[in-house]
Amino acid sequence: ENINLDISMRPRHKRKRGRKKFLAGVQQKTAVKEAIIFLVRFNLFSIPLYAAILTGFQWGFLMDITSNIVVALLSSTGIETTRHGNIIAVPVKDGNFGAFVSWDSTGWKSMLAMFALIFATAFPLRKKLMGLALIPVVYAVNILRIWFMFFISTVDTNYFALAHLTIWSWGLIFTVLALWVLWMKKL
Repeated sequence: ENINLDISMRPRHKRKRGRKKFLAGVQQKTAVKEAIIFLVRFNLFSIPLYAAILTGFQWGFLMDITSNIVVALLSSTGIETTRHGNIIAVPVKDGNFGAFVSWDSTGWKSMLAMFALIFATAFPLRKKLMGLALIPVVYAVNILRIWFMFFISTVDTNYFALAHLTIWSWGLIFTVLALWVLWMKKL
């Protein structure tokens, strides 16, 4: 018995299925390759973040600006504040509640992560440069995060830890990812 494996001899519906499987396999391999390239680029663009963490780099100027903006925002929303360096205090039921605006409080990791996410993509440079306009948005959300934590502390200082460690830590990560996806899809 002679079996001819020539694809042109197979029925038309089986040929289409074979092509679809082949194209699906090629698309899957391309997607995996693109994902690997993205991850390599993301890690390369994250080198400044890794370097700052490893060296203990801190930019006091950004800490001071962040503190100034938060104090101005608190004052403009009717919350009395005092500031000593980068320690901000607000009145609470039994006295004052204060917190230190640290280097990590400035949102620098989120801003660098946003930069790395944008530049790790395969989009044209022009779109990437336009995406950099989202970094100040990340900073503004971080300022609102700090304001909210002081605001919630005036209600009850026990809420500060919950707001700081849970809600806003994850909230800032979500914000960065949501802005990045929005930028990729719409902007």
